[in-house]
Amino acid sequence: MQYLLYPIAIYALLYVIRYLITFLQIRKLPVQYPKYELQKADKVPTYLKELFQTPIRELEQLDFKPCSYLQVESIVKVYPPTSWQILLYNETLKTYAIVSIRRPAEPVNLFDIEFFTFFEDRSLLLTMNGKAYGIIGEIPNFIIEDRYTDKTSVQWQAHQDKLNQLAATKTPCNLAPDTFAKTLQIFIKDYIDCLAKAGNISPIKEAELFQIDWLTALKTSHKTIQGGSKAAGIIKQRRQQAKTDSTIQVEIPVELEVEGFQRMEQLQQGIVNKKLRTWLLLGSLALFIASYMKLFSLQSFAIFMGALLFHESGHLLSMKLFGYQDTSLLFLPFLGAVATARKEDATLTQKFWILLAGPLPGLILGMGLAIASRDGSYPGWVQQASWILIGLNLFNLLPVYPLDGGQIADLLLFSRHPYIGVIFKVFGVIILGLLGIGQPMLLLFAILISLSIPNSFRSAKVNSWLRKELRQNPPENRENLLYSIFQNLKQMGYGNLPFSKRYVLAKDLIQRHHESGAKRTTIVLLVMLYFVSLFGGTIGTLQAIAPNWARIISYSFQNPQKLRKRATEAKKREVEQATEALRLNPNDINAYVKRSRARMWLRDDRGAMADYDHLVRLKPNDIGYRLSRASLRARLRDYKGANQDYDYLLRLNPKDIKIYRRRAQMRNMLKDYKGAIADYSEIIKLDSKNISAYLARGYARERLQDYKGALTDANYAIELNPNQPDAYDLRSEIRRRLGDDKGAIVDRQKAEALYKAIEEEDRN
Repeated sequence: MQYLLYPIAIYALLYVIRYLITFLQIRKLPVQYPKYELQKADKVPTYLKELFQTPIRELEQLDFKPCSYLQVESIVKVYPPTSWQILLYNETLKTYAIVSIRRPAEPVNLFDIEFFTFFEDRSLLLTMNGKAYGIIGEIPNFIIEDRYTDKTSVQWQAHQDKLNQLAATKTPCNLAPDTFAKTLQIFIKDYIDCLAKAGNISPIKEAELFQIDWLTALKTSHKTIQGGSKAAGIIKQRRQQAKTDSTIQVEIPVELEVEGFQRMEQLQQGIVNKKLRTWLLLGSLALFIASYMKLFSLQSFAIFMGALLFHESGHLLSMKLFGYQDTSLLFLPFLGAVATARKEDATLTQKFWILLAGPLPGLILGMGLAIASRDGSYPGWVQQASWILIGLNLFNLLPVYPLDGGQIADLLLFSRHPYIGVIFKVFGVIILGLLGIGQPMLLLFAILISLSIPNSFRSAKVNSWLRKELRQNPPENRENLLYSIFQNLKQMGYGNLPFSKRYVLAKDLIQRHHESGAKRTTIVLLVMLYFVSLFGGTIGTLQAIAPNWARIISYSFQNPQKLRKRATEAKKREVEQATEALRLNPNDINAYVKRSRARMWLRDDRGAMADYDHLVRLKPNDIGYRLSRASLRARLRDYKGANQDYDYLLRLNPKDIKIYRRRAQMRNMLKDYKGAIADYSEIIKLDSKNISAYLARGYARERLQDYKGALTDANYAIELNPNQPDAYDLRSEIRRRLGDDKGAIVDRQKAEALYKAIEEEDRN
């Protein structure tokens, strides 16, 4: 059940993100009064005149004739500031058709055709195709028909049918083209004024523009997503038809591709303002805290959060230093955090330092804390912080994509060999997939990354071709670079991909182009720096945690008896040195720590116990010292003393599952089964799916002859994991005591079969 919840949660999250992005884009788009101007054909770009021939031929079959070209400033102010449309007229039905280019441009759905019939009562019949979902509010004097169809003839028939219905009460106007353009402009101006009067839009200060109200944008977002799904069905149908009818698919000019890319860039830039980034940070932080609070004690979680923030702050600071824009931080539930920013022309060197600035400072800090806390004079949380810092940052330095180290390796080693980079990413997905066996979120993360592999392969294929061309003909500016990219995409057969994929491909290729400017010597130096950081961090960690690690390794190849004898002599010397230090200063915590560890190694548990008594006296709230003393007391069979230590620890942290489990064990040893049951019940409150707690409570209840309660625990453990042999063992014993011999035999056989399966799996 748990594994099913994760994909459901991811799907819901993606839907919310889609809704949020749509809402932000609608809020960001300024509304303006449109302008329609008739233009002569010589002012229209040649590629557009050639492109418009396809819909012209289609509409001529429906008795439309071309009238003029229109240069339009649309109701929404987006790039490009003006667009070209063509106007056609059906004299019989006194109806105009306007053909424009759909955005984003798709080969099978490139043209947007709308039919307009004005009536003498100053009303207008407008028949569109798959666009009504984008209309805000009601349009006065408009009669709108929308047919989600893949055929223009069906749309035109719908317009004629509506005209026939209106014929009894309305009379169409015969307008000249220039009059039609002016009248349409007036109608839409009135529509905008009505929206402003109704409060759907509000004026933007010092500009003849309007902003869509947030509530209106929210409603329109819902309509857009719902209607967009229906419109996507049209594109799907036309793609299917294009497989057998090549005339349906239109080759998109490169100029339109470049224009579409720049339009998308404008839509995405500044979509998330500073205030919204703050809210997103707080919202993601709340989800992150909720996902991790049960896995950590309060102190451990605070240390983990500090280590994570220190890591991401390194990324953010370096981004700001290199001139990145829109820097932000987001927390990922069950995973970690990610720092994001925007800079299209970032160089390879800049990206390297940004990636390294996250793990390297944290690793150095972790090693420093490990060295400082080695002598035991610092509180226990310092050592814990060192472990978390080292673990988090050293793991991130590993050359596994998409970790920081994996991105560095991909950047430095595979940027010039993109096909090998694709294999490297596949390897990273496999590693994450294996880790995801124990952590489902990592598995889903691996799946999300694997979805980008096809695009990486396309990018690698195009990049190899593009680099040769750009080497021969370096682009003068960004527009020339975009032209070359889309030209190559078309030549390599990627022109028919959905625009969203073409856009992502182009973005990736632009970044690769800027990265390719690095010199080989620079790359070699950065590679050396990365490996020095990785291996230096590994060796430094070993040195910080175990200063004698090299000597220990060399000793391991010597005679074990000699090694043991040398170690024993060394530990005895440590005891003598610490004893001398304590003679001079009876409150020397460092000396007690060293002597207790040496005595434990020498198996002098009582001596070590005496040292921990002093440590607890000097540092009563230190969790590490009290835990160690409790373990020693248990080893010396002083169960009451151990129980007292665990009581104290639980007063310090009443949500520590491990302490409850240890105290329950002590209570079992003291035959305080009711106390043990209370501890196991607390564990279950903190973790309702803790199978071992249910089983342990069941055995404790059995000892108190509470067989019904024990049976309930065994049943619930089996429900949580039907392949748990210990649960069947427990239930078999309970059923036997309740007189259910048949049930006891069945459970015993099931337990034996599961034990046997586990043994065979271990052998294999």
